[in-house]
Amino acid sequence: MIDRRQVMTGAAALLAAGAAASRARAQAAIDDVLVLGAGLSGLNAALLLEEAGARVRVLEARSRVGGRVHSLTDLPGSPEAGGSIVGSGYARFLDRAQRLGVVVEPARPRADSAGAMGISLLGQTIRAEAWASHAANPFSDPRLEALPPYAVGAAALRALSPFQSLDDWRSPAFAGQDVSVAELLLAKGWTPDQLRLGFGINPGYGNSAHDLSVLMHWHIAENLKVMTAQPGAAALHVKGGNMGLPQAMAKALKGPLQTGLPVVAVEHDAAGVVAITADGRRIAARHLICTLPASALRLIDFAPALPPLQQRAVDSIEYNRTFLVYFEVQRPFWEADGLPPALWTDTLAGRLVLTGDPAAPPTLLAYVNGFAADRLDRMEPAAAIAAVQADIERLRPSARGAIRAVRHVSWQRDPFAGGAYVSWKPGQIRAGLAAAFDQPIGRIVFAGEHTAQLARGMEGALESGERAALQVMELL
Repeated sequence: MIDRRQVMTGAAALLAAGAAASRARAQAAIDDVLVLGAGLSGLNAALLLEEAGARVRVLEARSRVGGRVHSLTDLPGSPEAGGSIVGSGYARFLDRAQRLGVVVEPARPRADSAGAMGISLLGQTIRAEAWASHAANPFSDPRLEALPPYAVGAAALRALSPFQSLDDWRSPAFAGQDVSVAELLLAKGWTPDQLRLGFGINPGYGNSAHDLSVLMHWHIAENLKVMTAQPGAAALHVKGGNMGLPQAMAKALKGPLQTGLPVVAVEHDAAGVVAITADGRRIAARHLICTLPASALRLIDFAPALPPLQQRAVDSIEYNRTFLVYFEVQRPFWEADGLPPALWTDTLAGRLVLTGDPAAPPTLLAYVNGFAADRLDRMEPAAAIAAVQADIERLRPSARGAIRAVRHVSWQRDPFAGGAYVSWKPGQIRAGLAAAFDQPIGRIVFAGEHTAQLARGMEGALESGERAALQVMELL
């Protein structure tokens, strides 16, 4: 097996010699590498390149670092708005945290001690243990009827997965199975009602079973095996908020990191690259690492234009809809109604969970995905928040007077995100869009969670930054 640190060390030695020579030939004002985006992928690439001797500059459009890792540090317990959970198998994340002195600890459980959430469906509130025999349960297969709605879809697909490794989802051997979840499960006898329950209400990925690739779902299952490497291990988080890691990474950089500088155009040729910012600055470098999500890349004019496959990827890659509402808990209303604090609903309230640092008072989070998130985004923010709170109080009257909305976040309305995380549609993987950014395009190397080949989420972002750094080392 290839040792990742040995590869990085060897590449660093090559870079040190190459970078020194190239700097001697070029103007001192020109950086070796310009990194667009100060999320985990961009910061990881920048640190690795600096450790290898390169001169690096990082540009970030937002006024903060972290990208889609965002802790609401002004709220009690610093609840997460993105990049919520660190798995026990997040090797890169945990390694970087350890090296920077960032404290990682068990996160607040989102469900009860048995991992259960209450269920609210069709106006009825159902305890998890009563679901198997409930009239609203559309499943008769004993392997599925005992599973709650929030677990049944993933379990059914996992049982059908032929994957044996993390890179199988991109393998040509499985390209013919890049169909929708609906196509696969309808052929297995599922009904439309079962599909809606398993994939259309609070969908973790996509909006429904019809717009999500089976290959992606199977990859998610394989990824979970690795990312939860220690069975039964608690989910983790950074003490004080997961944004503490990108903040520590940014602090460790030697070169400049400039925030509040959105890039609107990139010029590139055989001699180098120039990024043009919204305020008209022209920032040159020999190489560029672009870590922006595809939705943000649509706002950048590349000259010359990207090749057709890459442009198609930029234009068509979509990100999961996520609308979040945070409530201050003024009294523990769940003690009054006897239900678990966590509740899975088919309303605009989405999934209700307690969140924030375990040592602080809990924050109630309404985590809304899919079409429900789209509906909320079409309202004025105040009306959307009121609609979510009204559904919570209708389902749980004990919450009346016990919660107060303090914040909302819509990732798809963030121009620099366009959604929470990549969601591959049927046919996109087979068409090569997932692999579109594997190789450099001239002096431009792409990274970001959507380009990760093995991991997903925060670990995938770090993986992509590592791969991009190695590719630039070969080019310098």
